[in-house]
Amino acid sequence: MRNAGVLLGLTVLGAAVTAGYAQGPGAQTDKSLQEIRTYEQESEKNSGGAWWRLAILYQDAARFGDAERAYGNALELMGSGDPVALANVMDCMGTMYVQTGRFAEGEQLERKALAIRQEQKDSLGVGLSWMHLAMLSMGKHDVGDAELYAELAVDRLGADDRENMATGVQKMTALTYLALARCSARKCEHAMAPLKKAMRIAEAGSPRKSFPISYLQFLEGYVNWKRGDRRDAGKLMKVGTEGMKVQLGWGHPTLVLAMRQYEDFLIESKRTSEAMEVHEALIRLAGTQAIAGTVSGIAWE
Repeated sequence: MRNAGVLLGLTVLGAAVTAGYAQGPGAQTDKSLQEIRTYEQESEKNSGGAWWRLAILYQDAARFGDAERAYGNALELMGSGDPVALANVMDCMGTMYVQTGRFAEGEQLERKALAIRQEQKDSLGVGLSWMHLAMLSMGKHDVGDAELYAELAVDRLGADDRENMATGVQKMTALTYLALARCSARKCEHAMAPLKKAMRIAEAGSPRKSFPISYLQFLEGYVNWKRGDRRDAGKLMKVGTEGMKVQLGWGHPTLVLAMRQYEDFLIESKRTSEAMEVHEALIRLAGTQAIAGTVSGIAWE
């Protein structure tokens, strides 16, 4: 199930960046470092909210050990407070465990969060829980469950009602998960409709040259390739990776995963010289960014 593993990597990292976080190792800006220092000071006051925010910042910076400790402190301090806020912390911590391949721990937290949200009648939260359970199921290679949860998430988050209030990014992410779950289940012909809808949302709410649009262009090319339509697949994958390179910076894990898939497409299409160019770029990247393991195979599988 190599494709499911690679798609999970794209899903976790791409959706995180789409939402505006998870810059990846070594990509911290001065602003994010300053924010970490600020919340480190705030957390000394034993504020559950400060620990939660600090945990998210650590997670974004790939400081997962620090993030786990901060999430634990947040859960302890917020355990007797607002149940919805507590479920939100559990949900965030669960996505961190999925991101790091600790699926059993992630599932335990995600199901606890879902139960609280259902009891509290938190419509938006329930939709987000289903969305993250879809992501988790892809990590476990349970593509049938992934598709089911993604369909539930799209149905809930796509509804325009006051109880929901899902953002465009949340709707777009759920649609992307559904498309990738279907493609992982070898139903790529049914993945284009949710991807097209996600692109319409992205185009309505994002600048023309933005990460969400470049990311979705790449995924559309990928899905076209897997469903046997090569006409536009290469062009879309190339445009998508070039756009992500500008927006994310050279060396971001999502970009590397996308480039590996583009290289595979070029090899399969017997476009040898183009494939060699991409391969050489990845080799240079491995030497300069110390991510040789990423080039040879990310451990999502």
